[in-house]
Amino acid sequence: MTQINLPFQVGQIVEVKSFIKGYRGAWFRCKIMDMTNDNGELRYKFKYLDFPDEPLDNALVFETPKGGTESQLMLRPTYPPHYHESEYVNLDGDVEPLVVVHDSWKVGDLVDWLKDEIYWSGEIVAMKGRRSCQIELLPKPEGEGKVYQGLCKNLRPRLDWSVEDGWKVPCTVDGQKCAKIVTSKNEDEGIADDCETAKEQTKKATKQVGGNEGLRLNIMESESIEAAVMDIEELIVRLDWLKGKLKPDVGEGAKPYWKYEDYRPSSSGR
Repeated sequence: MTQINLPFQVGQIVEVKSFIKGYRGAWFRCKIMDMTNDNGELRYKFKYLDFPDEPLDNALVFETPKGGTESQLMLRPTYPPHYHESEYVNLDGDVEPLVVVHDSWKVGDLVDWLKDEIYWSGEIVAMKGRRSCQIELLPKPEGEGKVYQGLCKNLRPRLDWSVEDGWKVPCTVDGQKCAKIVTSKNEDEGIADDCETAKEQTKKATKQVGGNEGLRLNIMESESIEAAVMDIEELIVRLDWLKGKLKPDVGEGAKPYWKYEDYRPSSSGR
């Protein structure tokens, strides 16, 4: 990805993510004052809109959290308007895109929590009645990993943004979403609201086993337990496919002259 691919310009209002200790996983409203390319490193200079007394800040466009392995885009466009379904149906006009929360907040929902003019990314881990809840911030090194109690009115759905796909609602571990993105209110043809489960993703991957593509592991993209489990499931399916391919075609009643034996890796993984 190069600077040409990024749809940002000087003077634009954006959200900026921080990996500074004490603010890891937090999003700030900022205005881009300058963008430079120093020795192949994209940098931006911005000012904090909600903290006018703070000096201009200068940071990399792409950063890797300390202790992490993946470089991440540190800014994105202004968060789109978001509503609960009861509010959405009464809206006039056609604003796009819109983020529509399916129903009341519940445990497991991936959210951003507004506190001190900053949005902190996390997950609802407990509901305290209808108006408040407990939010666990993203684990280190991408977040602070602490649990706080907050008001539900200060929540918004957590969103991912990329140059290629725009805004997307991430799935929970069990394949659920707390919101949908509507591209046009008049037609309500929102972005597909379904999540692929690990089994579905494994099935999709096996369709390419016979091709020339190399084995790409989910753990290459994420070091989470879920990614490792998906890799194991995919490898099992691939082994079953290979067993079927390697099974000799012999006549009825004939005994094969060789047999397939499952490979059992050692506990050391080597």
